[in-house]
Amino acid sequence: MTHQTLHFARCVAVFALGLALTGLATGQPAAPVVAAPYYSAEQAMQGLYTHHLPPLARGFQAQADRLVETTAQHCTGQAPLSALRTQWQDTLVSWETLSTPAVGPLVTRRSQRQIDFWPARPDLLRRSMEKTPATLADMDRVGTPAKGFPAFELLLNQWAASRQPAPAPACRYAELIAQGIAAEARELQNGLGEWASKEWEDEPEVTTASLAEWVNQWLAGLERLRWAHIEKPITTHQTTGKGKPVPYARLDRESNLRDWRAQWQSLLTQGRLPPGASPPAAGQALVPMEALLMGRGQLALAQKWGQALDQVTAGMEKLTPRSSESEALRVTKSMRAVTVLFQNEVAAALDVPLGFSDADGD
Repeated sequence: MTHQTLHFARCVAVFALGLALTGLATGQPAAPVVAAPYYSAEQAMQGLYTHHLPPLARGFQAQADRLVETTAQHCTGQAPLSALRTQWQDTLVSWETLSTPAVGPLVTRRSQRQIDFWPARPDLLRRSMEKTPATLADMDRVGTPAKGFPAFELLLNQWAASRQPAPAPACRYAELIAQGIAAEARELQNGLGEWASKEWEDEPEVTTASLAEWVNQWLAGLERLRWAHIEKPITTHQTTGKGKPVPYARLDRESNLRDWRAQWQSLLTQGRLPPGASPPAAGQALVPMEALLMGRGQLALAQKWGQALDQVTAGMEKLTPRSSESEALRVTKSMRAVTVLFQNEVAAALDVPLGFSDADGD
């Protein structure tokens, strides 16, 4: 056993004894003791950019390519509208899994604004289609509210309501939207490929900034899900939209629920160790924030953090497409508790200052 390892083991033992004595004194159960390595900022970024994000980028690229193919098949009568809607949903889920939270090239490219700007604007979509764009270069002159996932869903709903085959110009426009999503997926895969090969040890300032971006964007991703996707649409509906559907990001409840769950699962994966899993070996896998806390000796806080995340997971699992707005708001209350814990304790324990990035509002 090396001197460094022996020192770490002694620190864990002393800390565990302190927790046990505290538990005896207060009558509260002590936090479980799990030996975790100390993770440097370099190892945390290697886990995120080398091991975690590249497979997600490849998955999004594959789904986006299938969306292009299925759209073309639908427009030639080879695939039903139901198959196209399913592929749109699958592509959306893969997108949310990759982009929650938005870090690295997702921030610098402002990908959220490019392919998932909402609310979509039906009037702008109609005017844009009337200009009959023929290429992706033509689509560069189309406003973002008439492109991406929300605009594609508007077309799906229009075709479903008409119960008629999609008109050829509208189908061509949908193909261009799908091609634009696939083009952005390719750019992100290429960009993340470059980040995967970074030598983090050689750029300490970049590494520190990237760690801070990840921590801050995790919180921004949580707040985007809590406020922008769930709470704001409900409160808006309660004050000004009675008699109308809740203005969620997606037009049907099933798509919204799948979307919320995809975002939460991505946040959970980066925040919490899987049940029963040990902290990963440094540099070999994603290091969730819970493991970072454990590696810094913050075992009690890590346990508290995990329990707060589990509360959100339990609430999210209870939701169905038929759940009421009040049930959804109960989940956002649990999310808010996670935000408060993050701001008050977790960020400081990770030694990362909280701030805002250019992407927070996208």
